[in-house]
Amino acid sequence: MPRMRAFRGFVPNVERVEPGNVICPPYDVIPASLHEQLLNHAPENAVRWILGDDPEAELDANVFRQCGESMRSAVAEGTIVAEERPAIYRYSIRYGNREGGTSLLEGVVAVAEARPWGEGVERHEEIRPYTVARLVDQARLTTIDTGVVQLSCEGLEDVLAEVEAGPEAGELVFESADYRGDVHTLRRIDDPQHVRAIEAALEPLPSAVADGHHRYTTALELSGDDQLIGGGYVLAFIGDLRQDGLHIHPTHRIWNWNPAEGPDQETVAEKIVEVLDDGEGEPWKLVSTSGKEWNLKTLADMNQPTLARRLADVIAEFPELGAPTTPHVEEEARDQLSRSENGILCLLPPVGKEEFWSRTLAQEVFPPKTTFFEPKISTGMVVRYTDEEDV
Repeated sequence: MPRMRAFRGFVPNVERVEPGNVICPPYDVIPASLHEQLLNHAPENAVRWILGDDPEAELDANVFRQCGESMRSAVAEGTIVAEERPAIYRYSIRYGNREGGTSLLEGVVAVAEARPWGEGVERHEEIRPYTVARLVDQARLTTIDTGVVQLSCEGLEDVLAEVEAGPEAGELVFESADYRGDVHTLRRIDDPQHVRAIEAALEPLPSAVADGHHRYTTALELSGDDQLIGGGYVLAFIGDLRQDGLHIHPTHRIWNWNPAEGPDQETVAEKIVEVLDDGEGEPWKLVSTSGKEWNLKTLADMNQPTLARRLADVIAEFPELGAPTTPHVEEEARDQLSRSENGILCLLPPVGKEEFWSRTLAQEVFPPKTTFFEPKISTGMVVRYTDEEDV
């Protein structure tokens, strides 16, 4: 696992603000409509620290400078306050899940020392250099760390129980509902001896990034930076992969192309069926804009790459198709397809937890946007500066 360390960050000031009014989703799942909703929800919302205060503005250097200034203003105004001592946090979220019920996710929030992939932490998705370059530039402009990398492991709660750091350990910082009604609970553990015991207990556990590959890679790039002396650490949540409150959903694929410059839909679909339909195994579908559907079944074979990778390899035979869009909800995917003149939708099955863990520990790298973890780890419950030493 990466070296998880206590840090001295900032938390919502419960005497001045309802913490749930500060909390927002991570930046990459906030469309413009939600951005505006969060701005209107509360003047203290952390969306201002990650996307600025104008949903229509282009995310440029000026916006990112303003994001950093906005968080620092929240400190100056007492909306968020500095912790007295470095701490590790027990964190949980009770949230409304996709199936319409309620789930509970539990784990630990600390900072992770970014170390090269394979040295205690594995990745499962491709890293896009241009995204890392953008995030590095953003980090230099904002000098804050608000986004939380999501890590998964096995046996976390057993290990924490051995050092008396179960879900109820520590002092309650807050329990508060956010704009959706999801309830966030943060508990502080800052006794130095207890902190050291937790850090030592966590270090031997292998872990994998569930969400936040590019944020983790950004911290790798900033390690040793003269300006951002805390840039080589990143806020991180770690939770047990096997807990019931963590769900892995599929991310679907839609390819749209000009039929005058590429193959017809039937040719593409028939090639996919020829290569990937085993007649047994996980069921999934192809849907075309013409309304035709194909039902496929593909065996889960650990001797072959993920289905998403095998599908990408088939599509590579048709370069005219280009890159897909990747909706993760079937209804949204079908709606997108209905607004396309010519395209094919692949409704993929989810990657199971066992398959995810086995492939990731074997250092298999999936195509981008293969998995969608629920819930996302929110922004705003605890944040930090990166131009100060806080570990």
